[in-house]
Amino acid sequence: MAVITLNDVKVVKGSTVVLDIDHLEIADGELLVVLGPSGAGKSMLLRVIAGLEEIDSGSVLFDGVDMGPVATPDRGVAMVFQDSTLYPFMDVRGNVGFPLSLRKLPREQIAARVEAEARVLEIEHLLARQPGELGAGHQQLVQAARALVRVPDVFLMDEPLARLDAHLRVQMRQEFRLLQQGYGVTTAFVTNDQDEAMVLADRVAVIDRGVIRQVAPPHELYHRPATRFVAAFIGAMGFVRAELVKDPPGHWVRFGEYRIRAWAPSLDQVTGGRVEIGIRPDDIVADPAGVAVPTGQGYFVGSHGMAKVEVAPGQWIEMKTPGPPPSAGVEIRTRLRRLHLFDTETGEALGLIEDGAG
Repeated sequence: MAVITLNDVKVVKGSTVVLDIDHLEIADGELLVVLGPSGAGKSMLLRVIAGLEEIDSGSVLFDGVDMGPVATPDRGVAMVFQDSTLYPFMDVRGNVGFPLSLRKLPREQIAARVEAEARVLEIEHLLARQPGELGAGHQQLVQAARALVRVPDVFLMDEPLARLDAHLRVQMRQEFRLLQQGYGVTTAFVTNDQDEAMVLADRVAVIDRGVIRQVAPPHELYHRPATRFVAAFIGAMGFVRAELVKDPPGHWVRFGEYRIRAWAPSLDQVTGGRVEIGIRPDDIVADPAGVAVPTGQGYFVGSHGMAKVEVAPGQWIEMKTPGPPPSAGVEIRTRLRRLHLFDTETGEALGLIEDGAG
């Protein structure tokens, strides 16, 4: 397996910088999920690692060795894409064994390796079928088998589950996670689905406009987002403009009828007396002693409800309810359990207020 390191990597197309990575390291055996919106540079990052895209500056290292002069076939990289790349004129057995045939390995060795890989992925019963006879999930497993039969040092997966229906996608997440853990292959997995990222990843790299905004384990991204962009992309956070009033040794944060004490030292650097507050739906709760807020139109998803609440004039966020949400126009009393504070100009996180604020 391999440790992958990118240092000062930049890719420029025309006058546009499409990838600008100061430093990124993927540990040996780690599953790093690269998460971001369409056009953020996710696939470009994979192509750079694989050597399919030339970089304008910087370096890509595998175990400390510069991959610049090393061609893609010699990097020990295997890739799986969202669209099927199986050869329609070969059966599954031929597709899985094709990379080994290119190496001109003995036929008996190829057959043994294919059988072994098929057993691991539980696709032995499919070996004689044609790709067109397979469902989308099985096609993805066959692609994975064809990639892994080479025993790669690096496994790159470019939105491999994007075209699957919701139920199959959930099932295949678990399959791919178990597969990666079993092989211990250093893996970069691209997706724009935050749920997929949270389920699969050892760590998540959130990328936006070619720049990595934060790299952290899923729980840290959720509870300690470094920027407003990360906070908005991970979980359904609502945002509220608030007034910041200095009152040594701390500050008051005010919006609507809420008055919240804040002690974060970083707030001393805020100019203009304004901050932006981020509130997740499960961090605003009903409390008879709390602040009264009007409700808007909500909806029910089975396990819980989602109510829109106006926490300040003209500023609405969503609130999770244990059952169906209250009717629109009803006033309810609420308490804020956790608030994220962001700089209104830079979007950088300023601090976190917890434990019964409000």
